[in-house]
Amino acid sequence: MSYLSQIFGDYLVSIITVAVTFFLIFSVDRLLVRTKIIHKDIKFTKQLIQLIILSIGLIFIVFSLPISSQYKDSILSLLGLLAGATIALSSTTFIANAMSGIMLRIIKPFRIGDYIESETVFGRVTDIHILHTEVQSIDRDLVTIPNLKLVSNSLKTIRTSGTIIYTCVSLGYDVSRQKIEKNLLIAAEKTGLETPFVHVLELGDFSVTYKVGGLLKNVDSLITTRSDFKKAVLDSLHKVDIEIVSPNFMNQRILNEGAVFIPPKEPVKAELVEKPLEKKPEEVIFDKAIEAEILGRIGYFLEVLDKKEKEFEQQISSVSEEDKKADLKTKLEFIKSNKEDVKTELEAMKKQIGEAEEIIEPDTRSRKLQSLNLKADHLDIRRKMLEKELKEIWVKEEAGKA
Repeated sequence: MSYLSQIFGDYLVSIITVAVTFFLIFSVDRLLVRTKIIHKDIKFTKQLIQLIILSIGLIFIVFSLPISSQYKDSILSLLGLLAGATIALSSTTFIANAMSGIMLRIIKPFRIGDYIESETVFGRVTDIHILHTEVQSIDRDLVTIPNLKLVSNSLKTIRTSGTIIYTCVSLGYDVSRQKIEKNLLIAAEKTGLETPFVHVLELGDFSVTYKVGGLLKNVDSLITTRSDFKKAVLDSLHKVDIEIVSPNFMNQRILNEGAVFIPPKEPVKAELVEKPLEKKPEEVIFDKAIEAEILGRIGYFLEVLDKKEKEFEQQISSVSEEDKKADLKTKLEFIKSNKEDVKTELEAMKKQIGEAEEIIEPDTRSRKLQSLNLKADHLDIRRKMLEKELKEIWVKEEAGKA
């Protein structure tokens, strides 16, 4: 019995170290699971933190063993060799992609929902992982891009605040530049572009190349607007009898005198009322990217609200009028209750999208997500209203003290 007690006493520190290590690993798992609604990359974060804790724990366990320093150094050297061998045997591409993923998280060149273009891939970002980034292309396909490629090659990100869209046309020298510029600007304005411009790119041997463009602020409709803009340019120039064809085309075949390259005017018909589209093309093409963007936005609203709750409670407690204080507390409780409902729905929605994406009809999933997004918007509006009301009360009370 005394022998067992002696062994237990010798290894007591080691046992405690092992227990603390596993306790920390378990605690991190539970803590981060609770915050999975807000943090998109919870799985990667959890694994990384647990790996760090386990590595540090192993070192402390070795130091706590009741053995000589020589044996401790040998064990640590063995662990170092095993770690080095693991890294050396791992694929260099794997490590490069992981390092590139960490770099992308630090510099943050794009976010979920942004349009990006890298080499031949153009689309909206649907997910960002440590090894790769998922992009939904304009063909609605999901394209997986290794993070190393995004870091190594030039990357274009279209800003959510707006982007310049443009098109180029080659027109003859026999058409007045002022007339061309006027009608190109009309096309840009009809498309809804802000600050339209016309540049002369080249004075060629047979034609002048014009570039017309403007600022598009609503990038959600980027694909459609690009097409509509080209249509408007075509219609605007044809309307004033300007041919969109360079004169060297005339040298390719014999044409009758006076031949023009403008479509014949269609006979005037009673205008038919067109049925409005149920969905914009972008909503169909980039459905998964839009879903990811909305989920990220809702998560951000909830994160802001979590940070503001304690601040609201402190501000409400300092209000002198009891009736006003009670009214503010009721409003805050209403926001808290709705926040928990949104969190629960968001967690269920993420689970449905992640596990049963192909089972649930896209339209059904989209309607549920839009409904949840609307609830989150209303919740954020109430949060802002309460914040504004508390600020006004604080200003009045400060003025009264003065």
